[in-house]
Amino acid sequence: MSREKSQGQALGSVRARGAARPMRHALTVLALTLGVMAAGAQAQIRYETPISDVNTKNWSTSTSKISCVLSSNIEGYGRADFTLLSGAQRRLSLELFPRVAVNTKTTMRVLTVPAEWRPQGDEAEIGSLQVYKGFNPFIGDSVSWAVLLELSHGKRVMMPYLSSTNLGVNQMLVPTLSPIGFSPAYQEFLDCSAQLLPYGFRDVSLVAIMFYDKENRMTPSSDERLFQQINYAKLDPSINKIIISAFGSGNSDNLDNLDLAKSRADTLVKILTDNGIAKELIEVHTYGDEQLATTGYTISERQQSSKAIIELQRDPFRVDSRLEVEMPDIGVPGAVY
Repeated sequence: MSREKSQGQALGSVRARGAARPMRHALTVLALTLGVMAAGAQAQIRYETPISDVNTKNWSTSTSKISCVLSSNIEGYGRADFTLLSGAQRRLSLELFPRVAVNTKTTMRVLTVPAEWRPQGDEAEIGSLQVYKGFNPFIGDSVSWAVLLELSHGKRVMMPYLSSTNLGVNQMLVPTLSPIGFSPAYQEFLDCSAQLLPYGFRDVSLVAIMFYDKENRMTPSSDERLFQQINYAKLDPSINKIIISAFGSGNSDNLDNLDLAKSRADTLVKILTDNGIAKELIEVHTYGDEQLATTGYTISERQQSSKAIIELQRDPFRVDSRLEVEMPDIGVPGAVY
């Protein structure tokens, strides 16, 4: 299935669930929509890129094999990031980073409207969500793809919500994504998405390596898992430690088992360093039968401990964990979260 077709289906799904309302006079209807939503708001502040050649670089990308980020600077407001991460389930998200934090619980609507230079056309609501005090507005997969599709068709996307001033006066803030300069950056983003790794941090953060019984030789499937983990670790700058726990069991003498565990650990360290992992990141622990006995393993379990476990650890200050949890499809009209 082509990207354009899958994105079109995402937009169709959003509109079907949200009962989008096409209208004839887009700008008039937008004013009415905002007026109803404001319910007495004193001012409307629209943040939008001016029509100028100077602003054609308003969109930018940051790409790698583990993440694709498409960013827009919203003049006077802040930034919007579309983020797609590697892994089996590639869910797109859109997060806004306002310079002034959200200061009250409110509702944000996601509206698609014609571009200023092409005023004819319909307005439609493609999403809505609750925004909470102190949190950045965050939009899920379906509506995020719908927003990108609308921008690729030359539409603007407005995301109005109410905010309060220090004087208690309500203001309607309208951050707006513009199609100006969008197409080249969007193509780079799509090219990046096509080469993302099919696994992410959660897939390779803890890998069990199986060895043949009493041997320092990995099984083929373990070899494949290890190299997936290495490929990821070299690309993620937040990785700050790799812990190898190597086990030896099956020999009658505990010293033989410890030697086997150390030999396996040395093999794994060499594979990691030969493939570009800095040695100072690696921490090693080895276990023979006596050491395993203190862990509470049964004899049968210890006999099956012909393996190593390799764990990736990350600097928590360099990780945005919100992007790596199973987020609901935030923004789809009518959905309950």
